[in-house]
Amino acid sequence: MFRYKGLKLKEGDAALPKTRKELFKTIVRDDFYLLAEISVILFLFSIPLAAGFILEVLMITHLPDLQGLFWVCFYSALIEIPLFGVRYIGRHAAFGVMKKRVQNEGGYIKELFFQNLKKGFVKGFLAGCLVGFIAFLWQVGSIFVLTNDSTWIKGLGLGATTLIFTMFYVAVEYFLSVDNFYELKFSGALKNGLSFTIMHFPMSLVYFVACVGVPFALTVISPWAIFAFAAVMAFWGDGFTVLVATLYSHTLFDRYINSVYYPDYINKGLAPREGEAEKENDNG
Repeated sequence: MFRYKGLKLKEGDAALPKTRKELFKTIVRDDFYLLAEISVILFLFSIPLAAGFILEVLMITHLPDLQGLFWVCFYSALIEIPLFGVRYIGRHAAFGVMKKRVQNEGGYIKELFFQNLKKGFVKGFLAGCLVGFIAFLWQVGSIFVLTNDSTWIKGLGLGATTLIFTMFYVAVEYFLSVDNFYELKFSGALKNGLSFTIMHFPMSLVYFVACVGVPFALTVISPWAIFAFAAVMAFWGDGFTVLVATLYSHTLFDRYINSVYYPDYINKGLAPREGEAEKENDNG
């Protein structure tokens, strides 16, 4: 799968997209193999977590009461915490590969993936365990509040646990992009991720609904529906989410970080704007 597939390197600045919206269209149109291979790789890293989810769903299918549901979800979600870590080891490396592509830097997918895997193994695992821990709190917290007789407490409790899960899930996605772009400690990169999540919460919510809300709803509707969704994610969709998160986060980096500290990295991978091109010619 990796022996000959390399990331495309455009010939000359004139051939580069002018905006990240154009770059998004270019990658979706021309780099199907890149999104597909990233998705397949992430599927392999996700097999343990998927197996845990399937076993959990099978166990809760015929439970008679909320108490039994609580304990099954409690132990299942606890076991799934390190399985999230395994998935995010691969996802961290995938963000590193996608960074190379959107910045128009060449390289072979296999080499880039394993370079990033070696470099970010620990941070990826810790980030995944954080998502797993928040998912654990979300599951057990949601079931716990459902045992309350008050409709208001149920509503507020479910809203609060889902809000916390949303914020940390999206913050970790930003973290993966931040950590592949800048030299920061784990806490510093995560702090930036939380800041971006809060400042742009509407987009964070849309992303969370697409990545978590839709599959959760499909699980409730029909097992066949979630299998179809999982197949799409395994062969193309997971790579697509990495692309979307990378491009959007790089836009925020330019606005809040690069414009102040790293002006040379603004719009990296895009064609120079007219004023920038004239300035480069004058300097030359």
